[in-house]
Amino acid sequence: MKNHFDIFEIEEKFDVNLDLLEEKYLQFQRRFHPDKAGISEIEKSIAINEAYDVLISPTSRAAHILQLHGIDIENDSKAPKVDVATLGEILEMQEKIPEMSLQERKNLGEKLEEKIAALLQEVALGLDNKEFDKVAQILIRIKYFDKVAKDLRKNS
Repeated sequence: MKNHFDIFEIEEKFDVNLDLLEEKYLQFQRRFHPDKAGISEIEKSIAINEAYDVLISPTSRAAHILQLHGIDIENDSKAPKVDVATLGEILEMQEKIPEMSLQERKNLGEKLEEKIAALLQEVALGLDNKEFDKVAQILIRIKYFDKVAKDLRKNS
């Protein structure tokens, strides 16, 4: 498994300096862009783009840290299972959404975004304390809430 933090030579932690990450990304892009470098640099450019996409997103970054510690929430066959309470909450939301007005959908989307932000704070704390199993459960909840939020944005 590639360690995306190593590619950018930054510390493996959830709270990364996004300005520094972008600065390094742009430096690498200038140096390894396929139009400016040889064919042999294409793989390096692909790895840089992949690493940047993972590290720029808080949920992807947290999932990557978990992968580095042996927990793969992205691979459904190996992922920890979502808790029953979260499933119930999601199913209840999905049943109510078709009956909601546009304003109610917008309000629900905003509440979900707030909930995701609060859960990401728990993720940061959990990763700092190396509570990887707990963080995996929180990220799975975020994944479900984010899917509903995206569906609401798409259908509003």
